[in-house]
Amino acid sequence: MRIGVDLCNTIANINAMLVMKFTRISLTRYPDPEIPAGFFTIPEGLELLSKAQPFPYAAVTLRLLASAGHEVIYLTNRPIMAANLTREWLELNNFPRGTLMFLPRGYKAFFARYYGIDWFFEDDPLEVLSLQGVVGKVFMKTWPYNYGVQGQGIKKFISWCEIMPHVAAGKRDKVGAFA
Repeated sequence: MRIGVDLCNTIANINAMLVMKFTRISLTRYPDPEIPAGFFTIPEGLELLSKAQPFPYAAVTLRLLASAGHEVIYLTNRPIMAANLTREWLELNNFPRGTLMFLPRGYKAFFARYYGIDWFFEDDPLEVLSLQGVVGKVFMKTWPYNYGVQGQGIKKFISWCEIMPHVAAGKRDKVGAFA
């Protein structure tokens, strides 16, 4: 099974860093207009990406999936100039090895369809809705900006601990597709 994984605010808590940096940011809008265009291409924005903390159990969950033979593909809207620091961040935080793809916002569903992604972990409402019906299951990391997003095949989660039962069920079934 191929598993697509978004980075920012799905496995890396960028929002916590943004709230500290920008006093007027609102987590009810995505993307928030308070963040200047191109912010993540300047040294300050790149540093913010590199210092973000991983969500608890995200790396463990993805390592379990990888150790069960599933392919992990990281897909991000980060600028390509963040490639090296992103690879270093993933390694430093013990995420499993996997392909790292940089895509413009709105293109993850195209990639997922072409490469046969089965599961996708994502937080961006636009991406989540576009992935619906393209992948078997979309696990949506819950934030105020995606609270109203719902649909068939979308499974909301707050903590990565909530994903563990799906991983365990898949290991027991040994049929290649998770419940």
